[in-house]
Amino acid sequence: MKIRFGSLCLLLTLAIAFAGDGISPLGSAEDYPAHTVSGKVAIGAAYVTPAQAKKIFGDDLDKRGYVVFEIGIFPAADTEVEISPDDFKLRQGKDSSVTRAATPHMVVGDVRPQRQPDAGLPGNVHVYTDDTIGVYSGSNGQHGVYTDTRATVTNRPAPAPPPSTRSTGNGGLEQRLEDKSLPDTRTKRDVAGYVYFPKPSNDKKADFELLYFGLDGQVSLKLSPPASK
Repeated sequence: MKIRFGSLCLLLTLAIAFAGDGISPLGSAEDYPAHTVSGKVAIGAAYVTPAQAKKIFGDDLDKRGYVVFEIGIFPAADTEVEISPDDFKLRQGKDSSVTRAATPHMVVGDVRPQRQPDAGLPGNVHVYTDDTIGVYSGSNGQHGVYTDTRATVTNRPAPAPPPSTRSTGNGGLEQRLEDKSLPDTRTKRDVAGYVYFPKPSNDKKADFELLYFGLDGQVSLKLSPPASK
């Protein structure tokens, strides 16, 4: 079978586009411990134990107050759906309040908080410079270029690094969370990924209720934490 160069480039582009896009879904929504249907979308969910989460991400998310759920989305044939971690909310036990899903960046901020330097120490004084380049015009018709440099001394914390460096400064945790999170996309294919929530309750034995808000209304999936050994 011959494959044209243009077709090969298209296949490679599609492969790259879908690389790292969540995780592989199970065969169907029924293969998850909790499952339901909302309109033309089947949803499956599983509670990820603290030990499993630590093995997957390399950090103890539970100790820092986060719970993780694996979610699979299964659209009906030829149905395009829009999905996002923001479609899900969480509550636990008798508490009627709901918790929104957290972004990987929010999780990293709590799991691996960055220490701020003590502004009261002389060693944390920072000097910033502001360079200016301008053009002047004199009354005698002369023109020229001038430069000006101003220095500012402050004991405020240094500016945060750009986002591209923040994700690599936490041991790659943010990248792992992003790569495996439920995709935020429109799709006709089955997709799956993890969704992260701040713990809604301190009751470790209370059941979780995962709420999905789709175009066809709200549905819920109930999941029980594993029994303590």
